[in-house]
Amino acid sequence: MRLFVLISTMGNGIRQVPAMLLPPQEGVAYVVVWQNDGMPADSPDELLLRGRADVHLATMQGVGLCRSRNLAIATALGLLEHALEDAVFLIADDDERFRPDAFRHIMATYAQHKKLDMALFRLRSSADNTYFKPYPDGWVSYKNRPRSYYPCSWEMTMRSRVCQAGLRFDERFGLGAEKLCAGEEDVLLADAVGHGLRVYIIPEDIGVTDPHTTGDRVLDAKVLHSKGAVYAYTLPSWQVLLRCVRESLSLSIRHKANAMHLFRNLWYGVKYIR
Repeated sequence: MRLFVLISTMGNGIRQVPAMLLPPQEGVAYVVVWQNDGMPADSPDELLLRGRADVHLATMQGVGLCRSRNLAIATALGLLEHALEDAVFLIADDDERFRPDAFRHIMATYAQHKKLDMALFRLRSSADNTYFKPYPDGWVSYKNRPRSYYPCSWEMTMRSRVCQAGLRFDERFGLGAEKLCAGEEDVLLADAVGHGLRVYIIPEDIGVTDPHTTGDRVLDAKVLHSKGAVYAYTLPSWQVLLRCVRESLSLSIRHKANAMHLFRNLWYGVKYIR
């Protein structure tokens, strides 16, 4: 079995990538997608990644985190020696730091559980080494996840076969998309579950990261657009209006904001994705 660590970075974020790399390990390779943001083509990539035969760099013009992640998936699929090769893809950002045993543990988990398609592992905060959200006590199917749990892309791992079958990030969602800026994890996992994939939350540590995400800006219009779009994509039609009303009222009480204004932003996302 092989493991591909798929790292998305942009601009000067490429300078953080070397600190992410563990010593070379058999069966482990890195795919780094660099949105170079107008920097010279021969900028830090060759300097920083020189001498690492296990690192494969792809550059990309423009913006879009989901575009970057999809290019990383396509690049990793191209590196597989044959279509039926059993490999695992680990989604990563440039501010993660992995435990020394993380990759070996991930590969062993998939090797032992042949029917496992996707797994969401656990990370701690790089600021204080605490967990920044509730995790279940043991393995839980994503379909039966606790209500307090929300997914993050840098927890995600998946078998290469699910990507060969067509699973990709929806490029209408996520940071840098035209209308939205978040929600790509919920949508990807909704697609996975909808196609009958076996997806589990596995509360076992693989590293640390900065816990702050775009979705933390709960009153930001684009975040609200994204949340409404996720509701429209993942919920039955009869639940969408109810969820938007409940969310706008909850936010207005907690943040002393105008509930109607919040609702309009949520509903914008609903209309956009429909």
